[in-house]
Amino acid sequence: MFRFILLSFFLVFNLSLHSQAFQIDTFKPSIAFKEVNVKVINNITIVGNKTTKDKIILRELEFKIGDSLSNQELTAAISQSKKNLLNTSLFNFANLNVALIDSVHANIIIQLTERWYIFPLPIIEIDDNNFNTWWRTKDASRINYGMHLTHYNFRGRKEKLTLTAKYGFTERYRLQYRIPYLTKSQKLGLDIDLSYNRRDEIAYNSLNNERLQYKDADSDALRNLSNSVTLTYRNKIFNTHAFTLNYSRNTVTDSVVTLNENYLLNSQNRLDYFRIGYQFTSDKRDSRNYPLKGSFLKASITQYGLGILSDLSLLNLNIEAKKFIEVKPRLYLAGSARALLTPNKTQPYLLRNGLGYSSFGIRAYEYYVIDGQNIGLGRVQLRYQIVKPTSMNLTGLAERFGKFHYAFYLGIFNDIAYVDDQVGYPMNSLANELQFGYGVGLDFVSYYDIVIRAEYSFNKFGESGLFLHFVAPI
Repeated sequence: MFRFILLSFFLVFNLSLHSQAFQIDTFKPSIAFKEVNVKVINNITIVGNKTTKDKIILRELEFKIGDSLSNQELTAAISQSKKNLLNTSLFNFANLNVALIDSVHANIIIQLTERWYIFPLPIIEIDDNNFNTWWRTKDASRINYGMHLTHYNFRGRKEKLTLTAKYGFTERYRLQYRIPYLTKSQKLGLDIDLSYNRRDEIAYNSLNNERLQYKDADSDALRNLSNSVTLTYRNKIFNTHAFTLNYSRNTVTDSVVTLNENYLLNSQNRLDYFRIGYQFTSDKRDSRNYPLKGSFLKASITQYGLGILSDLSLLNLNIEAKKFIEVKPRLYLAGSARALLTPNKTQPYLLRNGLGYSSFGIRAYEYYVIDGQNIGLGRVQLRYQIVKPTSMNLTGLAERFGKFHYAFYLGIFNDIAYVDDQVGYPMNSLANELQFGYGVGLDFVSYYDIVIRAEYSFNKFGESGLFLHFVAPI
């Protein structure tokens, strides 16, 4: 435990010292702009926002009408405002220009290209730890299908409305409604998430760092009902506070309890609990999709079980820090550290912590899971931009799809992780030891937040392979 805490401390605080797929074009002041060193913002004109309300755009700006800024301050504010607008995921392109009225007064002209906001898309997805574990078996029964309807800019207020009906390996019905701005000050927001899920096959335990599966031919192995309300407070451009209250009901068959009496704790086949949590996020990345510059910090505390409905009492502490640096033109360094701590030794397997689930894992260990209570994970990557951000027009398509942009990055990486397991999952041999992976990767980044990564990586046992992922590496 002491080694784990020491490692986590080093990873997180070493990063605290000191994407956008595409480099943000800096504002280039004219000769007339430089004649007088102070500018007063006379007016702000927005062009191209056919759907998005003006107040949503103005909320992301680093200046307002009437501000007096030095030329240097205004240039920096214009650059940062452009990044803020692109990070809303409402626009494919954003340009800010200055029109001088005289040597002192200036109008700001914002030109936007909005994204397409309504996506009624069919669901075809793999229900596994990651794409690579599924590819080993190519088990068609683990494919989900259905319909996913998302309105990303509902009412033109940056609200997000999502309806999901999914079938196959997991059956899910879900309603999500995100309202970022409830008040005129645009600081208070509300998220609502209602879902019902059922599965006839679940992972009931781990053995030799692989999941053990149980399939019920006659009934649902697991049913879950979950309802959440989250209150958000964004007092500054980069900082967000979130307070969550959740109610969850989970039911499993008697066969699952027989296989793992700790699946829902104490040999019970039903677990109801409330969950409360607080999360602080400071996001100063130049892009949330594929960052190249900036920093990111997220810290949260979550309590499962409030002393009512069940005996469950589980505390999770999570901290994650990321740093992105431009070493020189086209060469970028990125690093991240994450620590997940749980003081409780008794965890229902349903709520277990571990590496290897979804994107929370160490590269070159895609085929493994490492269950435990406390986790430290560090990543570092050096990327070279082999194809600069490039825009091209696709003929025959609407403007929101027709202007296409892409870039390629070649990188080398190294990951390191430590999982502290005090429960003793069966043959969990990768826990309580330092694990590491390294390799080389090629990233393709495009519009609508598309990222495709192909990586060839090695772990400490000398195992290697080509792995595919669909999110940014760090």
